[in-house]
Amino acid sequence: MPTVRLGQFSREVARARDLVGVGQSLASMTHGRLDGSDLYRSALVHAVAALDSYVHGIVLDRAVDILMTRIPSGSGGKVGLHFGAISQIFAAATSGPADMEITARTYVAERLGLETYQRPDDISSGLAMVGLNKIWSSAFPKDAGAVKTALGVVVSRRNRIVHECDLDPLSPGNVTPLTDVDALEAIEIVENVVTAIDACC
Repeated sequence: MPTVRLGQFSREVARARDLVGVGQSLASMTHGRLDGSDLYRSALVHAVAALDSYVHGIVLDRAVDILMTRIPSGSGGKVGLHFGAISQIFAAATSGPADMEITARTYVAERLGLETYQRPDDISSGLAMVGLNKIWSSAFPKDAGAVKTALGVVVSRRNRIVHECDLDPLSPGNVTPLTDVDALEAIEIVENVVTAIDACC
């Protein structure tokens, strides 16, 4: 059964595809005088952001479920809540389970705000922390390595776009080319990863 987080991810991926469509329309309407590649870059970045947001949501939901004793604890990984936060969570329990859950969700979300879940190993560690162990071999039993590599390439490109303006190291002063097909392939890779992971959640 799909998680609640999958719906939000799907809406964000649709927005990423819409950015590609706008870039394609722009190039078509101007007969190639204007380049849609910056919109394709935005789409790729948005797809990776959707992945990161999805994994954060799954980790948050499951961490709160663990704190509320609805599911067993994970791999023994640490979320890293300070004693003050733990004290506040247990103090909120005296007011009832709803207050405890809201307090737990607040502190865990604050703590997870320091994490990034984009690279395959980071995704695996985050999900293992909340009981979803060996996610890559579970979600992709036949080709986990290839999927992790493909996702890593997309995330590396995202990082070049975000941190280096996608400048081409082989042609100083120029950006690395990115086509609509490249952006759509990157979005599809991200979407396939999340769909397969969600089936294991």
